Amino acid sequence: MADTLENHPQPPAELCGCPVDCALSFKNGSFLAIGPGGRGLVLKRLDAECLWKGQLHPLVRDRLNRARELAHPGLANLFGVSREGDEAYLMWEYVEGTAFDEHIAASKCGQRELAALARELILTVDLLHMQGIVHGALVASNIIVTPAGGIRLTHISPHLFADPTVDTGCVIALLEQLVESRGESASPLGQVLAEAHQQGMPLRQLGTKLAILSGPISGEAIEADPRPVSKSRFGAWFGAAAATVIALAAAAGLWYAVQGGHFSASASHVPPAAIDAGQ
Repeated sequence: MADTLENHPQPPAELCGCPVDCALSFKNGSFLAIGPGGRGLVLKRLDAECLWKGQLHPLVRDRLNRARELAHPGLANLFGVSREGDEAYLMWEYVEGTAFDEHIAASKCGQRELAALARELILTVDLLHMQGIVHGALVASNIIVTPAGGIRLTHISPHLFADPTVDTGCVIALLEQLVESRGESASPLGQVLAEAHQQGMPLRQLGTKLAILSGPISGEAIEADPRPVSKSRFGAWFGAAAATVIALAAAAGLWYAVQGGHFSASASHVPPAAIDAGQ
């Protein structure tokens, strides 16, 4: 959401060679601009500590290059870094949608829907970790729920985060805050999150627990047979299967006897000489 407080100055008309549409956050130096072909770009100012002798710090450059090369469907594309005077700006793809917390507040989703959305967030972050990148800035404004209901992460921190537990703690804390704001800390979802917080639970394990709460992400749930699978029922199934096999064997034996001991009476006989001659 654009920062429209009246006491802020007007955004620049142009930045890094791109027309500026509006300010997303004056505090963070983040602006929505119009890039080539009319596509939306987010220009976000780099912190001064990311620069060294007026250039990108080599370690920061390596981290941003890795983020730029990622093949991750749940991550906004990083197009590059551009200079504007003495400052540098990251150029990110603009993702249409709503910030994670705003979406949940506006949609008034139930426990199951919230658990499913939380699980998708966890799967998205876990996939990022599998590719060797720690996000480092997982706040609600950097987690976008798209119009189709998917999760896209934006603005990977340029700082040198390497421990995945940084992201794990941020995700659990964010979800706990959202559940608490809804007055549902004692709900099954709230209890799972509290357990994850206390135990330092890995994201993948938390995702498994949320899958139980949310049920299938798409499609209708299949109702299971409420009757327990007892030994007597298993015995009945086994007996029926055995009787079927015996009946089939008896029928095959009867057919064999009727055919005079030949299963294939109509098959033509080819003499060995014909085979040897290649006929």
